Amino acid sequence: MNKKKVLLDLRNLKNPTYGFGQIALNYAKHFSEIELPDIQFVFLVPDNCNMDFGEIVEVVRFDKRMKHNKNLLPKVDLWHSVNQFQTLQRIDSTTKFVFTIHDLNFLREKNWLRQLKHKFRLNRRIKKANAVTAISMFVAKEIEENLKLHGKKPIVIYDAVERIDKKPQKMPAFIDQSKPFFFSIGQIRMKKNFHLLLDVMKHFPDYNLYVCGDDHFDAAKLIRKRINDEKISNVKLTGKISDEERIWLYAHCQALLFPSQGEGFGLPVIEAMQFGKAVFVAPYTCLPEISGGFAIIWKDVNTSTMVESIKKNLPKFYNDTERIKFMKDYAYSFSYEQHIQKYIELYQDVLSEN
Repeated sequence: MNKKKVLLDLRNLKNPTYGFGQIALNYAKHFSEIELPDIQFVFLVPDNCNMDFGEIVEVVRFDKRMKHNKNLLPKVDLWHSVNQFQTLQRIDSTTKFVFTIHDLNFLREKNWLRQLKHKFRLNRRIKKANAVTAISMFVAKEIEENLKLHGKKPIVIYDAVERIDKKPQKMPAFIDQSKPFFFSIGQIRMKKNFHLLLDVMKHFPDYNLYVCGDDHFDAAKLIRKRINDEKISNVKLTGKISDEERIWLYAHCQALLFPSQGEGFGLPVIEAMQFGKAVFVAPYTCLPEISGGFAIIWKDVNTSTMVESIKKNLPKFYNDTERIKFMKDYAYSFSYEQHIQKYIELYQDVLSEN
């Protein structure tokens, strides 16, 4: 049997510490170990990528000339753009196309003109696609309400979450061991609503809050200014942290506080649940869906509601050991094995279509 070639665009491997880079890293790890009788996987990777992918997959290194001459791109039977920002495809009459959309956050972040531009670009790719996938029911619904699907229906394949609760840990140098602490993580951008936690923490003087993540955005400057001006001594923006430090923080925090209003999936929610931790989330976007009934959902993200919810729910959370066990099992269910199997089945279905 001649194998069909399925290309995964893994150029995000150039930034492996970011969200899309982490997905590319895990795809590279898992897909490179799969040998199928009917499919040959092809990885499109950055030009300077020196990872060893083994002998099962084909590897094509990106050349910037490919942007201007798509004939230089590999000819394959199916091309998978694994996120909505990947604009490079070689799509012709014999190539099938799978297009994955992680979020439509531009609807909340951009003005109407920029929204139109984003919609136009996404609509063009959707028109080319044989299948469109979304990482949550929430994202699928937003796609249906805001984009032109040309008769297609988004297929929900939940993001996979790497099992990290047994991985190595390292205590960060910034930890104050005299106090218990809350944890939050993500890019320090306005849509993440980390600034709302400043007033919340004024009501918890016996706790610290560590907010970790890329802090080169203007939102981080505003938060640091407020911390300084209002003398909020129990909140610290740490900047980026290592994987070992992130895992330690999940393992030792009292709770994850996650007030974001810009999530397509909400990875930290599931990661914290792997450790059996109390998780408090905003009632926005996909967070109630992804939480699976195990997170404490703030009815609103005003200070009094958030503070009252933490004070009411945190003391009793760790007494319900059976519920914590079910929560961990739920978090473990977002495995890469299941996620990748669903994509393999989708590839096979799309390739079998006339």
